[in-house]
Amino acid sequence: MPPRTITSKVAYRSLLAATMTLLSGLGAHGATCVTKPGSATGITRGFAEYESFLIIRQVTGNWPFRQDRISEPVYKCKNDGGLWTCSASARVCKS
Repeated sequence: MPPRTITSKVAYRSLLAATMTLLSGLGAHGATCVTKPGSATGITRGFAEYESFLIIRQVTGNWPFRQDRISEPVYKCKNDGGLWTCSASARVCKS
């Protein structure tokens, strides 16, 4: 039977290696952020903004339930006669 100190060192190194692997995986996963655009047209400005943000949530898999962190969207809207067209962009970070 090997001495107890050697077994403890091996166990400690294995635990340390497993912890470092886990932490490096979490760091890489937590840093995955992208900026996504969305665009929509509606009868009112508020509806066009809502729909353009909904597009972002849908294409990122965050609809109907939000699973990732999403920043407040930035909107650019214009009135096209009787309709509003809005473009939104938001930063989506995978949780």
